[in-house]
Amino acid sequence: MEQSDTLACELHPQSRISVTPKTEETTARRTLRMGVLFCLIATTLYSFSTVCFKELLAIGQDYRWILFMKEMICVTCITPVIIYWVIRRRYHWPALKWIIIILIGGFLCEYIGARLHFWAVGMIGLIVTIPLIQTANLTSAAGIGRVFLGERIGIYCRTAMVVMLVAMCCLVFGTGNKDKTEKPADMPVAEAQANSSFPIVGDSLLLCGIGAVVAGVAYAVYIVLLRYTSKSRQMPVTFIAVQVTGIGAVIFGIEFFRAHEYQLAAFWENVPPRVWMLTILVGLLNMVGFLFQITGLRYTVVARAQMISVAQICVCTLFGVFVFRENTNFSIWLGVALTVLGIYIVSTPDKRELSSEHDA
Repeated sequence: MEQSDTLACELHPQSRISVTPKTEETTARRTLRMGVLFCLIATTLYSFSTVCFKELLAIGQDYRWILFMKEMICVTCITPVIIYWVIRRRYHWPALKWIIIILIGGFLCEYIGARLHFWAVGMIGLIVTIPLIQTANLTSAAGIGRVFLGERIGIYCRTAMVVMLVAMCCLVFGTGNKDKTEKPADMPVAEAQANSSFPIVGDSLLLCGIGAVVAGVAYAVYIVLLRYTSKSRQMPVTFIAVQVTGIGAVIFGIEFFRAHEYQLAAFWENVPPRVWMLTILVGLLNMVGFLFQITGLRYTVVARAQMISVAQICVCTLFGVFVFRENTNFSIWLGVALTVLGIYIVSTPDKRELSSEHDA
């Protein structure tokens, strides 16, 4: 039987050669689209989590407690699963190298990026901060991914990047202009100073802008490290999730306990059931979304995944329009249309990206 198969291949060599490239290209396209789908699901879940998060802030809950609980829910839910698999001897422990990589990435995201993000929002507001962070995030992720991961960015991906950035600006400015009486910043300077781990020097807008850009770069480095680790398949998805959220739980937990050092018992007793329900929902949505994001990063390039994350602004805006009956304007609907166009473009890989994925 083996001899007949070998003889058939020798007599008809083109039958195998002509099929293989087409099959590889089809598989690569399917893989990239699956990565886009996973990242899109993650973005949608993150958007719902953000809506619940904003509702908790509107009620008056401490953001440090919300962030701490959000991260702890992921750790609490996934850790028993890991323990069960370890007992059954079905768990693959990662090497120390991958643990260190995720520790660095988690620190950049949960401490450097988040602290500068909150600080910039408190000083110069969302309308300026979000475009700066996302622009630095997208461009840095594409550049770092190209240099260190060898991920090529095709014409479709570049076009989608421009479209998504324009859409983000339309959505942010449209949302900010719905109420002309809104203050440019979400919190007063004094409150931003009290809630920030970084000192606020004077009233320098340039310094705040630089902080927002640094936050975007920190997020980009984090997502590149996440892509590098996830793509290697040397670390289980559950271990990555627990490690990253564990870092966040420690950081925000320390801040929360320091702020309520002498009133912890009273704080926990006065949390109403509705707040508990929303907090648990935030944690569960964030946990499932994070698992989808890590999995999606196995199948698609960093720049593409980060562009899809920009759609979170669009989903939150639509949620506010259709659920909370918020007012809209031309800029918001233009941003929504451009976001849909950008997602369509970003889900269409070209040959450069397919060859990049195949070479990797």
